[in-house]
Amino acid sequence: MENFIEPNIHPVLVHFTYALGISAALAYVGTLLLPGGRMRDSLRPAADWMLAFASIAVIATIAAGFQAYYSVAHDGPSHEAMTTHRNWAVPSGLALLALAAWRWIRRTSAPGALFALASIVVAGLLTVTAWWGGTIVYKYGLGVQSLPEASGPGHDHDHGDGAGHGDSQEASETDDHQDTDGTTAAGTADPEGHGGDGHDHDHGSADQSDETDEETDVPAGHDNSDGHHDAAPASPEEQAILDIIEAVETGWETGNGEPFRTYFLDWDGARYFESGGGNTGLDDLVENHVEPEKDAIPDLELGFSNIDVHFEDDGFAWAVADTTIQGTLAASGDQLDRRGKQTLLFRKIDKDWKVVHTHSSSRASRQ
Repeated sequence: MENFIEPNIHPVLVHFTYALGISAALAYVGTLLLPGGRMRDSLRPAADWMLAFASIAVIATIAAGFQAYYSVAHDGPSHEAMTTHRNWAVPSGLALLALAAWRWIRRTSAPGALFALASIVVAGLLTVTAWWGGTIVYKYGLGVQSLPEASGPGHDHDHGDGAGHGDSQEASETDDHQDTDGTTAAGTADPEGHGGDGHDHDHGSADQSDETDEETDVPAGHDNSDGHHDAAPASPEEQAILDIIEAVETGWETGNGEPFRTYFLDWDGARYFESGGGNTGLDDLVENHVEPEKDAIPDLELGFSNIDVHFEDDGFAWAVADTTIQGTLAASGDQLDRRGKQTLLFRKIDKDWKVVHTHSSSRASRQ
């Protein structure tokens, strides 16, 4: 019985609150619309009982909801959605309890039009809350322990027509990325190239955690402003790595190459790879990928989560992370929503850590 319902009973309880609350509101409206008689007389006490049971259910639902809020693994975007759901749920629950108290006080009188209107307003609040609840499960996968494997060709992200990956049909069939001259990674010429090797942007801030990770430990750098987690502080060396990742994330989102020139080692062997493509050298990365990206995806939002940093004895370090990328493709208006993995290699040069290599890949988020 310990694992009877995982990870939380909240999804079970919420159905009682919503179904009883909506049914009670409709029943109260029905008592106003139906002509006097046996049906209306029997509907009124049924509405009262449904409201009473809904008020009991909402207390248990909110309590379980808070337990889920502070225990279910999540990342940055899902955390925002989960917080929005919570911010709707609390006032909606209080409104339902207030409605039940009002009806209890006036239980000897028939509910009037004002009370029926109030019940409809409460039903509307419950509906918005329920919509956000469905969003955090079906869009962000909160509380879902496993997801089916995606079928079909994998791909990092498509800039849209004329924005670096060629037309959508070619992108889906070849999964190749393009060089600055419009040549795909496989060597096929394509006039649609925009000036980048199709380098994926699975880069982002260190303030998110992945909703599919079953662990509840939160890496250093995670946003803890709401008291969600009590993560151990990062060591100075680890914090230096996390600061570099955060600066690079800002550079990708703003199209600013300065963080890359500051924190990446400019050397002959520098390669920055994605699935099927890559940039050669720091100038190629900055000038043909980072800087043009702002025009290709003006509202680019990136995220790193579950960042795991490892240090070796000879001044070498590496970090792995889960990644997210979201935004709107300027060329087509299509929405971008991808998740993937990122690896960054670091070398300590004159007491400063420098990125010497990156490799990333991503695929469309499972809906």
